[in-house]
Amino acid sequence: MKSHAQVVIIGGGSLGVNLMYHLGLEGWTDVVLIEKGELTSGSTWHAAGLCPNFNGNHTLSNIHEYTIKLYDEILPEKTGLPSSFHKTGSLRVGHTEVEEQWFNNIISRANHIGCEMHFVSKEEASIINPMMDFSSARNILYTPNDGHVDPTTVVTQLAQLAKKAGAEVSNFNRVTDINILPSGEYEVITEQGNIIAQHVVNAGGCFSPQVGAMVGSYVPLVNLQHQYLITDSHPEIAALTKELPVTRDSIAASYIRQEGSGFLIGPYETRGSKPWALEGVDWSFDRELFEGDLERLMPWLERCMDIFPLFKEVGISTVINGLITHTPDDNLLVGPAKGLKNFWNLCGASIGIAQGGIGKYLAQWMVHGQTELNMSSLDSRRFDTWADKNYCTTRAIESYERMYAYAAPNDNRPHGRPIRVSPLHTVLAQKGAIHTVNTGFEKPSWFATDEIRGETLSWAHTEAHEAIKEECKAVQDSCGVTDISGTAKFRITGKDAFDFLDKLSCNKLPAKDGRIGLTLFHAPNGGIRAEQTISRISQEEFLLMGAIGSEVKDYQWLEWHVGELDVTIENLTEEWGGLLLTGPEARNVLSQCTQEDLSNTGFSWLSCKTIKIDSADVFAMRVSYAGELGWELHMPSWQLISIYESLFEMGSPFGIRDFGGQAFNSMRLEKMYRAYGAEFTEEISALEAGMDRFLDLSRNFIGSDNIKERQSKGVETQLAYLIFDDEIPAECFGNEAVFDGDELSGIITSGAYGYRVSHSVAFAYLNPSHCSEGKTLRVETSLGSRKCHVSMNAAYDNDNEKLRS
Repeated sequence: MKSHAQVVIIGGGSLGVNLMYHLGLEGWTDVVLIEKGELTSGSTWHAAGLCPNFNGNHTLSNIHEYTIKLYDEILPEKTGLPSSFHKTGSLRVGHTEVEEQWFNNIISRANHIGCEMHFVSKEEASIINPMMDFSSARNILYTPNDGHVDPTTVVTQLAQLAKKAGAEVSNFNRVTDINILPSGEYEVITEQGNIIAQHVVNAGGCFSPQVGAMVGSYVPLVNLQHQYLITDSHPEIAALTKELPVTRDSIAASYIRQEGSGFLIGPYETRGSKPWALEGVDWSFDRELFEGDLERLMPWLERCMDIFPLFKEVGISTVINGLITHTPDDNLLVGPAKGLKNFWNLCGASIGIAQGGIGKYLAQWMVHGQTELNMSSLDSRRFDTWADKNYCTTRAIESYERMYAYAAPNDNRPHGRPIRVSPLHTVLAQKGAIHTVNTGFEKPSWFATDEIRGETLSWAHTEAHEAIKEECKAVQDSCGVTDISGTAKFRITGKDAFDFLDKLSCNKLPAKDGRIGLTLFHAPNGGIRAEQTISRISQEEFLLMGAIGSEVKDYQWLEWHVGELDVTIENLTEEWGGLLLTGPEARNVLSQCTQEDLSNTGFSWLSCKTIKIDSADVFAMRVSYAGELGWELHMPSWQLISIYESLFEMGSPFGIRDFGGQAFNSMRLEKMYRAYGAEFTEEISALEAGMDRFLDLSRNFIGSDNIKERQSKGVETQLAYLIFDDEIPAECFGNEAVFDGDELSGIITSGAYGYRVSHSVAFAYLNPSHCSEGKTLRVETSLGSRKCHVSMNAAYDNDNEKLRS
């Protein structure tokens, strides 16, 4: 093993080897992969090798699509060997109306990727899979290009190609420690010597938490045992001339596929799942399996016998019981580790063979600073130490036990909650708040009423629709208040504070003390890294407000760019709470609690100052994301309940009312306000996002050269605002396909019903030629096709008269 390398990858499973191969394609060949056993000796070697296209996460859907292409087309072409991918197709069997709505939504997402996926009748399904009983099915989804692969074969081939390109593999060599050197490089200590690397990648699979701990990096994942069994041969299977499709049934919670002349069946128990090695996996664990525990699987195996009658007629030849990693949301952990530079995570895959193609996108990220996909849902920094072991274990069990359960946008599960709360959490819960969680933070979603106490799981409008309508009406007609404590908050101070933020910001910073500006931070290649509201206290002090979901990575982006500047960054996220008071009566309500001049002369729109409310100092900002007259009020968390109660006491004569996140989202969309993580993502720039008026290209800032280049070439996609022209009670949730006739035009980023305007609205990235006033389009939703048109103006108060009132 050599003593220096540009990249050291720790772990030789599917993900690590895929990354090694793809780094070579991006031009980085000075790579050493270190594996404590031999390649694939972790979870990879015993995986069932399933490669499905069915996925509710748009980024993962792209990764799965590419992975299948890699295994079935690219590898055979590069190696000259036959494809080891079994393109059997797959069937997904549902039994409820909610599943049918969900399948519709998945089909829409697949349309944007170009993956063939459609419903089939019971009769058609019986032709595709003649061995299965579909009599109890309500809906059946067919994906012709799905299949399975032998994990060892494809990983071995990828490793051979990577080594031909110059990468090296060091097998049977355990990493025992990692030192961070003064140079910023990493000294990787192994059983066979030390190696210094500029970049280190933690692809350690079930050992990832222990590898991360070597550099003080927290990796939130848990190992669970997963079993599948292989049956003896059956003559009817042996007589088939075409391999059976992989079939998944939500009641059986199992996948069933052909294996030779028998079956391979893998249940995901919906109760009684089994975490393992919560204190860490013994380093000697290698190519080991646990004893089979069929008794634990029997309720689901019995269901498999009902739907696959031949299963009753064969014996069980093998039971595979091995470790699978699960994260709290069952998505991968990919990207930079918190607090470190050039230390990367690539772990946490529960279906790592199907997601091996993630190596392509992490390679892009490492080499170019960003990827062609929106990686926010996979970014390992979406979790922090608040996601402790108990939380991770609880959520991992939930993820495992709901592997084949249907999804609904209002499915508000309790597992691991609450863990991050505002001081108002209990107060609002007692008043009927239905909280949902974002990055562990509990946020009020809507408020139950005397008549509406809960809602049915559905992709269509539910009982909550009328309750949210009342909240929006209160904000429009009188005054509303909502808890905005779940916002990332940073204070930037120092004599170089202005120059520091000016280097990051695509917009001019506020020129005067007490003013507010909205801006985006970009990567050198033009991708949007962050959205920030910047309040200027002075030339040497600024307050930044951003999305809670990007708190860790936004802080890290700031930290990475301090350099030699005299700047201090404070994270106030947990220390400060906040309220938004908004509506035409907001000034009257707030004036009952403060002596401050709240007139347009004394406190103008987009200004900020510290004011006294009761006896407390509160940082007040004259902004409202809801699009009405309003103030954001930020203060130390211990003051929040007192200020909230004062506002309600003083606001009662003015009709003050609580409102939640769903009403908030509806109102921001009516106002044509974009959101980070939806309209603002890392694979596009402010130019595509239609933020031209917030771009100051007369200055040099990070990403400005790339944006100028994009501007000169013309953009390939453009954000459009859609007004819906029908009354179908199904909203867009993001990633639905948009069509111009039969031509795919683009993809929805977010949508909602506009209660103040009485119709649905949405944002979408479209073919720029379709972004013209009145252009008619259709969107495929969970309830079928919806008609809409492009609008160049906000649906509500386009001239901002209410905000300025």
